Amino acid sequence: MPPYDLWLFGRDDIFTWWLGPGIGCKGSRVLPAPFANGSPAYGQYKPSETGPGYEPWALQVLELSGGRIVELTFFLDTERLFPLFGLPLRLEG
Repeated sequence: MPPYDLWLFGRDDIFTWWLGPGIGCKGSRVLPAPFANGSPAYGQYKPSETGPGYEPWALQVLELSGGRIVELTFFLDTERLFPLFGLPLRLEG
């Protein structure tokens, strides 16, 4: 999905990414957001590189089937999307 040429399939791919190239998200915080197109959504905040607190990173939308997560979609336009979902543009540490 642009801007990243990335496709992960299954639990093992996800953990390999999270513990490798995606390690920059370690310590992230998530806040529940209103549903997006009927699916659960969360605002993800990464630790700030410039000091205490957390910066917005992505709106995560989960697709569920049979009580399991079957798809994760990350929308990175946080400046536009977070206010639409009532999410703050920064979390204090």
